[in-house]
Amino acid sequence: MSGTTAASASSFAPRLRIASRVCAAVLGGYTFAWGLVALTTALLFAAQLDFHDAEFSGAVIGLVGYLVVFLWAIAARRLAVVWSVLLVGGAAMAVAASLVQSMLV
Repeated sequence: MSGTTAASASSFAPRLRIASRVCAAVLGGYTFAWGLVALTTALLFAAQLDFHDAEFSGAVIGLVGYLVVFLWAIAARRLAVVWSVLLVGGAAMAVAASLVQSMLV
């Protein structure tokens, strides 16, 4: 009976790592892309680009950025680094975008 429990416990760990990596790619990638869109839009608007053009360009860059970080999150060796880069990077870009926006007003 204990052999069955050990086998199921050992098969649970890889599944948990895979689920965490997929969550990092999807949710962490979204956070990173959101920060990238906000920062790109704010910087392009600060550079005197029309708001709608800046918004569209930011969305395109964010889409490409999301694809890149999604693939990187799946392929990266260390999951803790992936979570750190995506969450801290996304938050830092969002804060930077907020600072740029506050200087424009």
